[in-house]
Amino acid sequence: MAHTVLAVDDEPANQRAVRRALMDDCTVLTAGSGAEGLAILAAEPVALVISDHRMPGMTGAEFLAETVERHPQVIRIVLTGYAAVDVLLEAINRGHVYHVLGKPWAAPELRLVVRRGLERFAAARERERLLDDLRAACARAEREAQQKTRLLALAAHELGTPVHLLLNALELLRGADAGPAAPWLDMATRAAEWLARGTTQLHTAARLRTQQLALAPRAVALAPLVGEVAAAVRAAAGERRVDLVVADGDGVARADPAWCAQALLALLINAVRFTPDGGQVRVGVAPGAACVELWVADTGIGIAADALPHCFEPFSTAGGDLLLHGSGRFAFGARGLGLGLATVRGIAAAHGGTVAIESTLGQGTCVRLRLPVAER
Repeated sequence: MAHTVLAVDDEPANQRAVRRALMDDCTVLTAGSGAEGLAILAAEPVALVISDHRMPGMTGAEFLAETVERHPQVIRIVLTGYAAVDVLLEAINRGHVYHVLGKPWAAPELRLVVRRGLERFAAARERERLLDDLRAACARAEREAQQKTRLLALAAHELGTPVHLLLNALELLRGADAGPAAPWLDMATRAAEWLARGTTQLHTAARLRTQQLALAPRAVALAPLVGEVAAAVRAAAGERRVDLVVADGDGVARADPAWCAQALLALLINAVRFTPDGGQVRVGVAPGAACVELWVADTGIGIAADALPHCFEPFSTAGGDLLLHGSGRFAFGARGLGLGLATVRGIAAAHGGTVAIESTLGQGTCVRLRLPVAER
């Protein structure tokens, strides 16, 4: 589609000369003054303006400066027979001029400058179109993410109550003389507990996604917290002969102890899951000037380099196909919902901290959760 060019000059002969030079390439409109030119710009889709500099009432620089305010997308060319530096600077600075063409000009030269200016205009329009498409795509993605978050929260809420009732009922039945049904009740209880953990993870993930995690931060000595969480995991790790070692070290962080414990528990469960029988998991605290570091290192199977950047994404498959998940909480290679590391990252972010992971396939993994130091 041919673009429209506006030629503004108080001399009709000059207007006709511009029209003749450009009529084969574009639609040319003409105006005899800056005010007339502004009126045309308000009514027509003009891509490029060619303005004489020396005009009565409103100079070319003044006219072009007005177009910058009202029509910033238009390409501007100024024609002048005056080579004074101050004239050129005024036109360029105030009018955001693309090109200054001296008089007398030659038709081929004007056509070349105009063609390049129109190419620049078309490129800017295309760039803006692509940006609009990108903004629309981002908005759609954000809406879809919000819908998925609401679905997670709804699913976790709707499943939470019946699962809780189911666990209570199974506990009552196990307390009675179940006879031959006892193994089945034990299996049902383990499955219900796995389902309860899953709904809790979904609910936490939804809260983290909407930044609704309620924190009660205070000064927390991390060494005792590490000891308590490690003690909760040690028996299950011992069943698989995974040596769980608590390293020396302490530090005081400003944090919510319950959420810190949940993050550390998730890291230890992952470490035990992906460490073969007979391996080792180490956990400790490393103090620093600005942050305190909780770290968990294992001698497990490690993570492939191409999967590392995606470890902290919700429903990550870095630990394997989610469809192959199992209900064994500490079984070697058991897959969860892919929410553990995403939850850890969300808890870290809610505290103003960070989390990082280092891993080598076949050699092990180390995760470092950094929390702000408590003020003294």
